[in-house]
Amino acid sequence: MKKNKYTSLIFTVFYLLTNAQVGVGVSNPNANAQLDITSTNKGFLMPRVALTATNSPLPLTSHVAGMTVYNTATNTSVAANPVYPGEYYNDGTQWQRHSSLSDVKMIAGGTIADLLSSIPVDVSAGSTVNTTLTTFSFTLDRPSSVEFGGNISMSITANGDSNTPIGDSAVKLVTLNFIFTSAPSGIAVNTPFGDSTMTYMNATTANITTITGNLYTAPHAVLQLPAGNYVVNLNGSASGATAFRVIYGSGIRDLAQIKATPTK
Repeated sequence: MKKNKYTSLIFTVFYLLTNAQVGVGVSNPNANAQLDITSTNKGFLMPRVALTATNSPLPLTSHVAGMTVYNTATNTSVAANPVYPGEYYNDGTQWQRHSSLSDVKMIAGGTIADLLSSIPVDVSAGSTVNTTLTTFSFTLDRPSSVEFGGNISMSITANGDSNTPIGDSAVKLVTLNFIFTSAPSGIAVNTPFGDSTMTYMNATTANITTITGNLYTAPHAVLQLPAGNYVVNLNGSASGATAFRVIYGSGIRDLAQIKATPTK
């Protein structure tokens, strides 16, 4: 009889451990949670380990999808797969970093101050004129997703004259973009990216006169970049079948920003 009682008790405990939700600090854990931890003055401290590289499971024996740890180490010995202190999860093939708002770094911009003073550039008929509008230098201490953006004003006038409108009906093209002039190995330099193009054609008729004012372009790109030192230009490129003047920064709301979010 006693043997049967012990057997029933063991079975009951085993059933509770294998089928019931577990509550810590709560008597009735959420039915949808296997583990429900409740506290008003304490946090959850996840396992702290020293990862070696995002493509290596160490110190685990294998990659396990869904595994989450807090990495305590900085290890850049594998250049393409470095790790830095912070929370990581495993997708089954490698470690992925959990990024937070505190990880985001505003490299340039982030204010409403006018970026550019007026820069007049005369463009001869049939030619293309490239102009560096401003330059940014920055350093990434780890691989990052970097967003480049801008909102740049311009106006089109007669060649050699910043005040006379132009109405010759010929098409003018003005493109704003970014160009690296210095970057780590493997990143293309002197190659434009993030193009934003404005097409201008102004004609006069018996009932319509030329239109004047500021036009805006918005260059934009998101690049995955390795750690290292960078120099990037915000560039303007203007061309047309007839001569004209483009005045970059003719407005008062010129903005540009570069924002980096670590990916490792």
